[in-house]
Amino acid sequence: MLVLRRIKYAITSKLEYRSILRHRSKLGRHLAPRYTAYLQRCRNTFAGDPAITPDFQRVVYEFDQKGFTSFWTAENQKLADAILARIQEEERRGLDIWNEDHRYREDIYQRFPEIEQLFQGPLGAFLTATYRAHFKIFYGVLFKSERLLDAPTGSQLWHADGGPGTCIIVMFYISDVAKEDGAMECLPWGTSLKIYKRELRQNVVAKTLYQLTSEGRVLSREELRKIKCDFYSEEIERSSMDRIEQPTGQKGLLVPFSNNILHKGGYPEPGRTRYACVFHCYPSDKPTMFDRYRIQGVMKRAPYPLDPAEDF
Repeated sequence: MLVLRRIKYAITSKLEYRSILRHRSKLGRHLAPRYTAYLQRCRNTFAGDPAITPDFQRVVYEFDQKGFTSFWTAENQKLADAILARIQEEERRGLDIWNEDHRYREDIYQRFPEIEQLFQGPLGAFLTATYRAHFKIFYGVLFKSERLLDAPTGSQLWHADGGPGTCIIVMFYISDVAKEDGAMECLPWGTSLKIYKRELRQNVVAKTLYQLTSEGRVLSREELRKIKCDFYSEEIERSSMDRIEQPTGQKGLLVPFSNNILHKGGYPEPGRTRYACVFHCYPSDKPTMFDRYRIQGVMKRAPYPLDPAEDF
């Protein structure tokens, strides 16, 4: 039985790795293909013009190769200035604008018209050129990151979000961001892939689950996450420290990245603060529905869309 179990796992691991390789997603070989198929459908029906400047061609190419990129424009800095000034004024007035997760309470699309200008400008051009199709915004949030604990937790640790491979997450820094501010660190897609392959081969989570099940205890979601994060951290420290990249720059910096590269961020040095918007974007088979976002906003309602063709 043990031999059969090992053979079955070896086959399953190869199939899962092939799925990660093809769909750029850790969502699983049964779910991930539907999102890739929808992207192709969007491309087939796209009648727009994804033409971009030579500088943007470099950015799009870098994203395609590494799974992340970064760019800054003076126009985006002005948008960031306007948003940050409004937030800091609210803070000076003592308004309760941050929830327990240090997330801005109101819908940021409806609260800040600059967000639509951002997507109508170079960011929208980047998304259109990268998808070679229209795009839609699944959700957007705004975080304030400060050093509150003695050790990083959650997304401050190395992780992959595990959603559909067609998701492009966009980090929009509305304050200047340096290494000391907890700027996001990224591992290129190829390096992330090597670590995922080792993760599947070593069957890290399953082995731990088996041990604890034998003890009669079930792992919590937090414990499962810690097992993976610890594995990623150890693997990166062992073999990939020289591959880590950490885009930094002036407010207005945009860092688009695939949700399935290994990344971490948001753990500033004491006394430092990072303000950043995070958007989850997907391809669309119709033009971006900005009028809908003005009415319904872009608040987070789920980790990812269960139906890739859903209008949002």
